[in-house]
Amino acid sequence: MTSRLRAASAVVVVGWLLASLAAAFVVRDAFARVAYARASVAARALAARGLTGAPSVAPFGEAIRFVAIGDLATVRRAAATIVGDDVRRIGDDERALVLGRGSERVVIQPIKDADDWDVVGAAAVAVAPFTASRVPLLGLALAMAIGVTLALSSLTRRNNGRVRTATSLASLSLVPFAIALVFAVNTLARAMVTAPNAAHRVVTDADALPMPSLTVVRALLAIAIGLAVAASLAGAWLASPRRRAAEVRDTIAAWSFLAPSLVHVLAFSAGPLAFTLWLSLHRWDLLAAEKPFVGLANYGEMFGDALFWTSLRNTALYALNVPVTMLVALAAALLLDQPLRGVRVLRAIVFLPYVVSYVAIAMVWQWIYNYDFGLLNYLLRLVHAPAVDWLGDPRTALPAIMLVSVWVQLGFQMIVYLAWLQGIPSHLHEAASLDGASAWQRFRMVTLPLLRPVSVYLFVTGVIWSFQVFTLVYVMTEGGPVHATDVIVYQIYQNAWEFRRMGYASAMSWVLFAILIALTITQWKLLDRREGYA
Repeated sequence: MTSRLRAASAVVVVGWLLASLAAAFVVRDAFARVAYARASVAARALAARGLTGAPSVAPFGEAIRFVAIGDLATVRRAAATIVGDDVRRIGDDERALVLGRGSERVVIQPIKDADDWDVVGAAAVAVAPFTASRVPLLGLALAMAIGVTLALSSLTRRNNGRVRTATSLASLSLVPFAIALVFAVNTLARAMVTAPNAAHRVVTDADALPMPSLTVVRALLAIAIGLAVAASLAGAWLASPRRRAAEVRDTIAAWSFLAPSLVHVLAFSAGPLAFTLWLSLHRWDLLAAEKPFVGLANYGEMFGDALFWTSLRNTALYALNVPVTMLVALAAALLLDQPLRGVRVLRAIVFLPYVVSYVAIAMVWQWIYNYDFGLLNYLLRLVHAPAVDWLGDPRTALPAIMLVSVWVQLGFQMIVYLAWLQGIPSHLHEAASLDGASAWQRFRMVTLPLLRPVSVYLFVTGVIWSFQVFTLVYVMTEGGPVHATDVIVYQIYQNAWEFRRMGYASAMSWVLFAILIALTITQWKLLDRREGYA
């Protein structure tokens, strides 16, 4: 066996092993959760009879065994042989507990006094959580053995140049693994159907040990299959005789350097992004145990929600601050590009708001806008003008926040314009002057065209930033008055954390994501129009 084939075989074996272990962990944990949910219902039924309940859990199946019911000392003594040192936790918690570390676990249901205040006793039942998963796990192990054997056989044929046969064997290797996973999911679904209905209680119910989510289980098992497929593809690439040794070494080295960043991107960017897409297809309440799949219902509700369109309109109006900011920033950059005394200090002063905390800025401007003692109204009263309720009037609230945004973003855009202005070759202005061009003509015919690429960049990034505004609205107005400053990100926040509608908020997030992607593509297309200047 060549070194290349050995490396390819090692990649396939390790990848398949990781995929199988991940799938086995998911299946084992899911079946254990079903067993705990059944046992919690049995313990709850015992606890409902009080401290003198009958020691019978027959309606819940042979896998559940009665341990004890009574005061805390009695239950601790009876459960000590199973849970060991964890027995001290009995009575310390008002929630249903799962204790133990061996093949048998104890589910503890606390019993409270007549005032439903103090825990005075408990009901304990024992359950073997992993018994039901033995057959599916055995099927997974057998499927992995068959799959790895076929995958390794395909590598040998590929290394010998028999590509078509190798591809067929590699595809066939995934079939047993997929069948085993489908069998495990179907067995789990049947177990959940026959189990007592413990999944419909809310998570805040102390007695609830919820059922696993079949959707989550399917998604995790799909990831396991994807890992096996990736291992097979990587092994096939390594085993191909058409790959030169130097090319293989360079590719492996490149991916080795990229691997840490790739893992970071998958874990903290692609993973959460996929999770929000999955959430958007469910009615996901943070405090509900049942989170049903609803398909595109969240999107349909959103497009029919007048408040969503109001927030989207307000966000688009808020984005109008971008061209105003660009004009002011360009004027400031032209002024601060002159050889003035103290120009560096002036540049720092203009740039300072951009690096200050948004919360601090919002609080300062909230005081400036205050109707009774704000600075703006104080100046208006000095000239005998009527005071204005800047943040309390729906007609002025959004423009007031837009003014703060102009002030905050001015420094950044001024610095970018200033750097671009200082990069314009001086001989272009000199040539225009020799041709008799005035200062305005030099600006309009020389400076402004050369500023077009950076202007497009600032415009697109400014609009993207404006569509994500949150802090200023949250601190200064909280979306009011009468939803006059209610922007889309604030709506997402409210639905997710105040109304606990994670699925609906995720659907709104994906619509915002689509808008930002469209703006980014527009930026790419505009910036790709490269223009040459003599």
